[in-house]
Amino acid sequence: MKHRFNIIVSKFLELIKQRRRRFNLIIQIVISIALIILLLRLINIPDMLSLLKSVNIYYFILLLALVTVDRIFMAYKWHLLLKVKDENISLFSTIKTYYIGTLAGFFLPTTVGGDMIRVLKLRSEKKSGTDVLSSVILERILGFIASAILAPIAALFLISFLKLDVWRFLWIAGAFLFLFTILMVVSFSEFIVRKIDKSKKLSGNIFFSKFKKLYLSYVEYKNHKGLLAVFLILTILEQIIPVIGNYLACRALNLSVPFVYFLLIIPLIQLVSKIPISFEGIGVNEGLLVYFFALLGLSKTGAFTIGLLSHIAIIIAALPALYFYIRDIRTSFYLL
Repeated sequence: MKHRFNIIVSKFLELIKQRRRRFNLIIQIVISIALIILLLRLINIPDMLSLLKSVNIYYFILLLALVTVDRIFMAYKWHLLLKVKDENISLFSTIKTYYIGTLAGFFLPTTVGGDMIRVLKLRSEKKSGTDVLSSVILERILGFIASAILAPIAALFLISFLKLDVWRFLWIAGAFLFLFTILMVVSFSEFIVRKIDKSKKLSGNIFFSKFKKLYLSYVEYKNHKGLLAVFLILTILEQIIPVIGNYLACRALNLSVPFVYFLLIIPLIQLVSKIPISFEGIGVNEGLLVYFFALLGLSKTGAFTIGLLSHIAIIIAALPALYFYIRDIRTSFYLL
């Protein structure tokens, strides 16, 4: 009777979660649309269209290549975490899954939707869904920490050398760094591990059992401190790719903006864009570019168009996911 009750409650809560996800997705889309409309009122639309019509194909191809390299590099990092749980998982399978998750993420709530697609995809390949999910959670936490490490440094340079009033971004970055560092330290705490591992009071609860399994899978990574250090260093180094990408988008639009400006403002934009405010960061990314460009006395129209072209490049670079998806469907069909 108790087991049946837990199943009913589980299904009910899952229904609530699905509706909440849809509601969140609608809210994020509305916010993105509102931000884009607001930004379009701040820029010169004919000038934006003129910039897009005269795109330098050479630089745009370089941008697509860079985004592709970034996607493969992110998949490689994730593969390092997955190998801890399953040595047989291939790098190609990880890259394929990352691509499919990225493309799906454009149509699902923030990056969480794409992450769940990654989990479900590898689970369909007989991999442990719990282990895959724990690797994704750790990947996200370390990603936030990496962004939060670079963002305060960039903010201090903007304040000290360019005399820009970006103190609020410094405090935001510092708060993120503090909170996510504390989160990681606490989540790996022996006290919590013992409490969860020995808890008998909640052992019969279906939700607690699932959470316990996930947590124990996650906390196992603390035995691989060298790997975590390597992953964090690689993630910090990876932050230079969006900097170069936005600079290439700038050059593709035949705009002349010093590379150092991108080096200082993109880390801040990357950190804030990780907050699930809008749909895939659309609107927030462009809005922050316009904000910082205005502070630097540069073109708002140029800033908005750089963000727009960067998003276009990201979407185009994710299209190989369609090939991987169709290929998997055909393989499944032939195996029937």
